[in-house]
Amino acid sequence: MPLEGRRHLRYGFVYSVDYVLNEENRETVSSGVTIDISNSGLCLYTRNCLKEGQEILIKSVLPVYSENAVVRWVQSVDESSYKVGVEFKR
Repeated sequence: MPLEGRRHLRYGFVYSVDYVLNEENRETVSSGVTIDISNSGLCLYTRNCLKEGQEILIKSVLPVYSENAVVRWVQSVDESSYKVGVEFKR
């Protein structure tokens, strides 16, 4: 996959992930499906409308070491789903 201005090469990676919003109730788990992943972030589909700058805590095991991430961009796919790019916090 081309870099498209990114720091790290992204690889196709379809995987179900669970996450919680850091600023809200950590007991409420949401889910999404990843599209691709790199050492610095991932892209996922979710039914939650996340906001740029929002922090999430990833609860699923990923092939990179990171649990905390920041939403960098959000695109509406349809009325009930979103494509979200997140950057891992190190």
